Amino acid sequence: MKIAIVGGGPGGLYFAALMKQLDPSHRITLWERNAASDTYGFGVVFSDETLGGIGNADPVVADYMSRHFARWSDIDIHFRNQVRTIGGQGFAAMSRRELLELLQRRTLELGVDVRFSTMAPPVEELQTSHDLVLAADGVNSQIRTKYADSFKPSLDVRGNK
Repeated sequence: MKIAIVGGGPGGLYFAALMKQLDPSHRITLWERNAASDTYGFGVVFSDETLGGIGNADPVVADYMSRHFARWSDIDIHFRNQVRTIGGQGFAAMSRRELLELLQRRTLELGVDVRFSTMAPPVEELQTSHDLVLAADGVNSQIRTKYADSFKPSLDVRGNK
């Protein structure tokens, strides 16, 4: 399968790693318009349940991540001058930069063709040359904007009777 991924954030990188791990014969190209070292945002928080899913899907990524975590299990809720502590909620966090670096390393180890500081070809071109095109180009997605009508929710709004 020939796969094009537009966007090199955590979603695009992790999808590339999982697909390549699933079948090493997949030919995957990922385009990221920014440099590998560019990042926006501060940190990423994962619940223990999410970490379990990552560990099942890719133990190598889970191991990389675990070396960089800050962990906690209690949550303090501050409301109306009172603090309530709730325990038993396992969480871990790491910097976005570290997460991107480890996912970049993993995709390269698996043989994904990662192209930083490079705009992806137009989606119409990618559609003709690839079996799958994944739009992972973030909050200001040019692809999502282009196909906004396709991404609108289909709502059946009925008045209460």
